[in-house]
Amino acid sequence: PPAVEDKKAEDKAGAGVEAPPPEASPAAPAAVLAAAAPEADPEALLNEGDCAKCHDAEPAAIEANGGRHKTAVTCLECHPEHLPLGVDTVPECAMCHGGSGHYELDNCLGCHANPHSPLLIEPEDSPETTAGCLSCHGEKGEEFRTKPTRHAEQNCTLCHPGRHKTILDCLSCHEPHAQGQVYEECLVCHQPHSPRPVTYQDDTPSAVCGGCHGEIFQRLSKDTSKHAGLVCAYCHRREHRVIPSCGACHTKPHPDSLLERFPDCLQCHQDPHDLVV
Repeated sequence: PPAVEDKKAEDKAGAGVEAPPPEASPAAPAAVLAAAAPEADPEALLNEGDCAKCHDAEPAAIEANGGRHKTAVTCLECHPEHLPLGVDTVPECAMCHGGSGHYELDNCLGCHANPHSPLLIEPEDSPETTAGCLSCHGEKGEEFRTKPTRHAEQNCTLCHPGRHKTILDCLSCHEPHAQGQVYEECLVCHQPHSPRPVTYQDDTPSAVCGGCHGEIFQRLSKDTSKHAGLVCAYCHRREHRVIPSCGACHTKPHPDSLLERFPDCLQCHQDPHDLVV
């Protein structure tokens, strides 16, 4: 019959065709690799030369800015184990560092972001970082404590941003007292960590005072008495708002009878910066 003949033809046609291979398991390649890999030798030891075969950045950082991490310790003294045979790969800083309050702070990496270049200090902008700064720069913290101003309320990184030893000048935040004033002139009167009280040396130029006290400075500049030849700090010595009595210099300029009638010098002389003589 025709149906039987067709079935025989199909069988004959397919007799020379090979069946497709079974679909491979996704896990097969990994299994094959694992079987082919040599068994790890638990007695094998790394040496210093092995580290740089895989790690380029870390040896370069140590070479450039490693400090005592370059000279006092080796890679294997900090990293005693390596995956996959060990998991103790990254040490705590306290494994070596201790002995002062500085090393008891949390978050060492807030300042020492890269342990391979520990002296390249790039502090985070946070109160925790300020605690780290003051653990080394305690004298600045004492200034903040004994002479509190708004400066003491800021993070250290406001004035020392980005990298350790960066120092912004006062004019980065503050308007100058006078046109053309420069940072060095700010420091004549204000110390950055204790800007008040205002103190200065006896030979401070009067023009510095005139930055704030412009009207008085102009009157003194036009005065024709000997006062005009003195710097402001000669009378207002060492600390802002010190106002001396005339008798500090002029012990007895007039007879007693006159001083009894006019005990206040300014009753006659009116203004020490523009004397009526």
